[in-house]
Amino acid sequence: MTLRDAVLACLVLLLLPAGVSALATYSGGQVVIDEPVNDDLFVSGGMIEINAPVESVIAAGGTITINAPVSGDAIAAGGTITVNDRIGGKLVAAGGDITVNAEVGTNAVLTGGTVTIGNGATILRDAMISGGQVVNAGQVTGNLTVRAQTFDNRGTAGNIDVQLSDPGREFSHIFSIFGIIFTIGMLILGLVLLHFLPNRFLAVEEEVRTSPLVKTAAGFFGIIIAFILLVLVSITVVLLPLALIFWAAFFTGLLFSTLFVSLALGRIIARYLKWEAPSWQLFILGFIILNLVFRIPVAGIIVHAISVSLGTAAFFWTIYQNLDELRGVSGSG
Repeated sequence: MTLRDAVLACLVLLLLPAGVSALATYSGGQVVIDEPVNDDLFVSGGMIEINAPVESVIAAGGTITINAPVSGDAIAAGGTITVNDRIGGKLVAAGGDITVNAEVGTNAVLTGGTVTIGNGATILRDAMISGGQVVNAGQVTGNLTVRAQTFDNRGTAGNIDVQLSDPGREFSHIFSIFGIIFTIGMLILGLVLLHFLPNRFLAVEEEVRTSPLVKTAAGFFGIIIAFILLVLVSITVVLLPLALIFWAAFFTGLLFSTLFVSLALGRIIARYLKWEAPSWQLFILGFIILNLVFRIPVAGIIVHAISVSLGTAAFFWTIYQNLDELRGVSGSG
């Protein structure tokens, strides 16, 4: 699978699922699907079990187990993901421990700490896998691309492309764990901001969806120019206290940027799917999809840069538009 194939598989799967007109949604601490769902399923929870056939599935949770056939595509993000029955379309999964024990009708894109293609698994096209430990005991009809620390190949593939990193690099492992913790923290931060500052959060998110190309370009060049100016201001002792305030505002905008883009993305997808949901659910949907795309090699870096540029520009433009209100709040204080 080439990089272009991986990007198309993810983006088309995530943003344009075929034949979707609505979603059946479930959420909770423990969610068990025991009745067939003749629709596309979106489910989130601590423990998720799919024990009856569904059309397609988007799942986010701690433990996700698919024990029944999925007619179309399956997207899963969680701590432990296990696929025990046929996926008719593509499989995209990101998690700590991923195990595939069944047939995948087209391509598979898998990212995790441990990824296992079991001896009962068959991927009918290509598989692109990245992780710490990768095991292939099944059959990949097309190309098998692996980026991992260790790779144990007991199965077969049409063509194998393997690139191993040094398993002795403990820093890389620590950094990976930090990345997972940071991502979870950002998800929680976004939900907290959306709960306690909903009007301000939604105002920035609306700006993200207004002239996104212009704001992306402005944000990209604005970040570069702002960084240079802040460095110059910081080297002057007199202006150093002011520079610290500007640095804090600058990094706040960068930190929050992808949160606003996540909600905007979730809202756009929901609108396409004709799905009504509260803002926090749209934020979670957009956040998961955006962070999955971030993990695509090369393309993920580009999407990340676009998201940061767009979100930062929307953040500071919203502040600029509300300067009078902010001055009023400051004056009344």
